[in-house]
Amino acid sequence: MPGPENIRVLVVVFDALRPEFVTPELMPNLSQFASRGVRYTNSHSTFPTETRVNQSAVITGCYPGAHGLVANKFIEPAASPGKIFNTGDEDELKTAFTRVGKNLLHRPTLSQRLAQLGKSFATVSTGTPGGARLINHDAESTGNFRLSLHRPDAASPEGIVKNIIKTIGPIPEYHLPALQWVSYGVECYLDFIENQIHPDVMVLWLSEPDESFHHIGIGSAGALSAIRHVDMEFGRILERQKQQIESGHLQIITLSDHGQISLKGEPLDISARFRAAGFAIDATPQNDSQGVAIIDNAGGVWLTRPDAGLLQELVVWLQQQSWCGPIFTVEGIAGTLKHEDVGIAHSRAPDISFVCHHGDEDNTWGIAGESLHDASYPIGGGCHGGLSRYELHNFLALSGASFGASSIIDLPAGNIDITPTVLKLFGHDISKQVDGRILFEALVDPQIPDTEKPVEQTISSTNKNGSVTHLNLTRMGTTRYLNRAWTTQPDSAAIK
Repeated sequence: MPGPENIRVLVVVFDALRPEFVTPELMPNLSQFASRGVRYTNSHSTFPTETRVNQSAVITGCYPGAHGLVANKFIEPAASPGKIFNTGDEDELKTAFTRVGKNLLHRPTLSQRLAQLGKSFATVSTGTPGGARLINHDAESTGNFRLSLHRPDAASPEGIVKNIIKTIGPIPEYHLPALQWVSYGVECYLDFIENQIHPDVMVLWLSEPDESFHHIGIGSAGALSAIRHVDMEFGRILERQKQQIESGHLQIITLSDHGQISLKGEPLDISARFRAAGFAIDATPQNDSQGVAIIDNAGGVWLTRPDAGLLQELVVWLQQQSWCGPIFTVEGIAGTLKHEDVGIAHSRAPDISFVCHHGDEDNTWGIAGESLHDASYPIGGGCHGGLSRYELHNFLALSGASFGASSIIDLPAGNIDITPTVLKLFGHDISKQVDGRILFEALVDPQIPDTEKPVEQTISSTNKNGSVTHLNLTRMGTTRYLNRAWTTQPDSAAIK
């Protein structure tokens, strides 16, 4: 087997792919890849189960409470004064890195750690432009390659897009499902990056089936066509890289960043409900606002200024709303669970985090999981951000000479384990510096530390109304993986 000095790693992310869709019938290439390598049946996203939060988890190996990207959108005056900070926007994120510097992401990234080892890094994203920058924000200073199909003008090195277009043709127009963009991203990797850059580590972030789930529906014909297409393109990668794989040089990690859940009913207009209840909590900052609520099917309330009395009143009011599910606060006031319980104990976290009521009902296409919401996506479309099992459980499979063969592993794993595992392949152990762990059990010569045995537990908290919030998680050593959260009402069945 090639040693750390001459292996390479390809990470392919299928955004929002729920594990149950990876079947021989629907995704034969990815399914066969997983069956030949190591497939995890118990892999996890971090909370909030949003893309940029989990992109940060993937590239740092840390929970949001450590890396600092606590939501896709949040309040951070230092980064975005006077308005909501949208991490999906290329211009906002670039400006924020200029203003805040290394304090925007509080932990070193995979790119930075690889640079210290003298290793190169490249990324292509067909997803949001902000997300494309986030996974490789320092490409300019490290001399690495970065491309966002949404914002080719933000590519690094500057002017590289001209060479890409000369080699593989112009970037196609965006259409939903984003089949042409997925194909172009794969083409860029195979015919440009591999030929001209040949990075030690490559991250290919594919926006499907996330975008089709959001806008067309989880399990819809359009979404299934997107899933089949990404699988076909992954098969093209496997075929073109067959020699690299069989020689033992190329190691491949495939994953999704989170799952999705279906939206049930009309948007709740939660800010209007706050106003009707006498609270000046708005969807955007206003002159008379007591706070800002940023919510899809989960989110939170950021108070304009510290106010313990208002915080208590808001929590008690939320606990009385039938549309509101699990609630979390810094100190666990009024029978809530704590931010630290779900890994978001950070100064940027909302004063109140909560998840909308959700359940196991099937959607129109027979796919389990529905949630109330205040999202902008179509009714019946998909969403993510909350603590349902459907959002927290993601796909993960690894294959190559460095990994075991034909193994199904039910030990917990997750996005926070990707960076420490990749670096371990290069002979570098950062497990004591991050929240994630090295996936020793997936390696060709597994050496599982005795301290790493899974321990499942449920944390519960009761408020004065008698309702109980439950959080189920699993520990592996010092690493925690969230399984799901739900509430039970007095004399009623659990809302799961």
